[in-house]
Amino acid sequence: MSPRALHIAVTLHALIVTHAWHAPLSLCRIDATMPSAPFSVPAVINVDAEVNYWRQRHADGLMGERSFGQYITWIKFACDSLISHPRHSDRERMEAFQTFYALQIMPRLTEAEASAFVDQVWDHVYMSSRSDRAERPRLVAASV
Repeated sequence: MSPRALHIAVTLHALIVTHAWHAPLSLCRIDATMPSAPFSVPAVINVDAEVNYWRQRHADGLMGERSFGQYITWIKFACDSLISHPRHSDRERMEAFQTFYALQIMPRLTEAEASAFVDQVWDHVYMSSRSDRAERPRLVAASV
């Protein structure tokens, strides 16, 4: 499969994962051959495992009293942003987060809570992939 075809396939899969709640989630492989900035996103992001990890933390009472369903959107956003835009800068990720948050109808988490949670998800994705955690993205203030 050509690098362009692989990139299209990964992007389409990410859209399906993000927008179809009942679509099967699976391993998502990032196309490391795309030109541009240095590659620092884990080569494989297991979205199923990520959702299951956070579901277990919630079941263990480590995520507060909210319904777990209120976190799924943010887990999928965090994974999708890495899969769909592996070379985005922290500023671009923050802009994407703010846009995504603004599009939420009646968000259950405050913007600060959602931002902090997305950072935690990214941290776990990098930790579980054995990638350099120092290279993970961070949501930065828009004024930085």
